[in-house]
Amino acid sequence: MKKISLFSLIVSALLFTACGEKVKDEAKAVTNTVSEATASTVDAAKDKAAETSKIAKEKAAVLAAEAKELAVKAAKEAEELAVKIAAEAKEKAEAAAKIAKAKTEEITEIVKKKVAEVTTPAIDTAKGATLYAKCAGCHGKDGKTKALGKSVVIAGQDISTLSASMKEYKAGTRNVNGMGTLMKAQIKDTSDADIDALAAYMATLK
Repeated sequence: MKKISLFSLIVSALLFTACGEKVKDEAKAVTNTVSEATASTVDAAKDKAAETSKIAKEKAAVLAAEAKELAVKAAKEAEELAVKIAAEAKEKAEAAAKIAKAKTEEITEIVKKKVAEVTTPAIDTAKGATLYAKCAGCHGKDGKTKALGKSVVIAGQDISTLSASMKEYKAGTRNVNGMGTLMKAQIKDTSDADIDALAAYMATLK
């Protein structure tokens, strides 16, 4: 009996030991499987992260290129607009300067005429009308005829211009369109006062 009991204990011990080894092997196998799965997951995550980073870099490069292109285009458009605005401003400034110059000249002429009217002694225009009778044959009653088809039209000219021209013809220093000799002969015996009266009347012809 004692021999059988001892044998049973030995067999039980052997079986228990064998079972323990089996469990260890299974546990080890499970551990290895888990380790492999974890490593695989980690590698997959790394690959995915690398792929995502690559895509992000490519998109960033594309966006940067587009942004640069837009910046260059915007700078070009801004430069063209600035040139256009500068040209328009210059054109407007030149136009304004021309208008200002014309106005200044106009005002100057008005002032000259007003000064001449104030400073010039009273002239007998009635006498000037009588003196003009011998001029009407060439210049016309209204002063709008070109004498001998050569002279300028005297109607509309101001007193100072007419008076100065006739005095120059009288002195022999003026010869417009070859009219110098004829005009000198016509006006040589006319006094300066009568020339002024004649000029005053001529200036009324419009």
